[in-house]
Amino acid sequence: MLHTVNHLRWKIVALLVAPLTFVMTLDRTAMAVAAPTIQNELGLSIVEMSMILTIYFWAYAIGQIPAGRAAERFGSRRVLFGTSTLWSLMMLATPLGTSFAWLFGCRLVLGGAQSADWSSSVVALKRWVPASERAKGNALLLAGLYLGPIVSAPLTAWTIARFGWHAVFFGFGALGLLLGAFWWFGYRDTPAAHPLITKAEVEYIAAGQPPERVAARSALRRCLKQWRFWIFGIQYFLLVLIQSFYTTWLPTYLMRARGLSLKAMGLYASLPWVAVFVAVFVAGAFSDWLLRKTGSIYRARTPVAMTGFVVSALALTAASRAESMAMVIGLLCLSFAAVGFVQVVVWSATQDLGRAFAGVMSGWTNVWGGPLERRGPHDARVDRQGHA
Repeated sequence: MLHTVNHLRWKIVALLVAPLTFVMTLDRTAMAVAAPTIQNELGLSIVEMSMILTIYFWAYAIGQIPAGRAAERFGSRRVLFGTSTLWSLMMLATPLGTSFAWLFGCRLVLGGAQSADWSSSVVALKRWVPASERAKGNALLLAGLYLGPIVSAPLTAWTIARFGWHAVFFGFGALGLLLGAFWWFGYRDTPAAHPLITKAEVEYIAAGQPPERVAARSALRRCLKQWRFWIFGIQYFLLVLIQSFYTTWLPTYLMRARGLSLKAMGLYASLPWVAVFVAVFVAGAFSDWLLRKTGSIYRARTPVAMTGFVVSALALTAASRAESMAMVIGLLCLSFAAVGFVQVVVWSATQDLGRAFAGVMSGWTNVWGGPLERRGPHDARVDRQGHA
């Protein structure tokens, strides 16, 4: 039957879900990159700028579980359209004020609105992609997330240099509104409701969906009573603990511990991000192949995640002891690529195991990663300059 099935599900993931996540990362990173310019122009103190940067992550973390539950109850179409519109409006509004309170408020609302992106995307992917293909679907979603750090910093810096920091927020905000409109008209919460889908693909997707119960109002309370719910959160905290080295400290490490120049650091620091971007696609294809071969979610997902954890930790340790720069960068790329393998499994598992509670489970998982994301690039730059 496969030859009669079109690929609308992959167009939905690649052209609607992943781009919204990519734009979210652009919006999230914009303030961190523009922070020195904004701070100097508006005369903000280090404390005020740090509060503006940090409030986003608190709002983002607090909103995770409610946003996940909303996606389950009301559907990703309405939730993600509404929240993407709100966060895009906050981007457009940010340059319109000059006070600390204005910027703080915009970032607060931005973080709360963007908390819905990931859980809504996970729920959307679960409904549109059969269990046997979910790892590949999550690879596309993660690719949108990891492409952000590769593109956002140079794009934001170039825009500030050419047009000023206001243009960054106006441009990214307008792009978000445009993609939100595409999302509303192009996505449906159930495949059968989409006007462009074929009957064969509807049947194919439905056949690949494991049976599940309707999510009850006590979804979170039920999940909290399960030990694996807590274990899942803890393991994600440990995974993001490794990942946070790349998101926060890698530039500092390469310049201060390895003696690289700013120009050389910019090149070398981007290579692990390229490695993890490629790795998620490999991980998705391999994990789904293993699932089809073994017929068991546990046999397909667990070994991949365990191997990724071990390889990432060992490679990162070896990189700290390596002497040649080529070996250091190679091991760092291997370590971060292994993180990508675990990430693919983590988000596939939220759908495989969460089922009707996938939104709540994805929100819960993201909460555990939140504390390590609150220390952003601006904080690392302040440390290098010795001001805080």
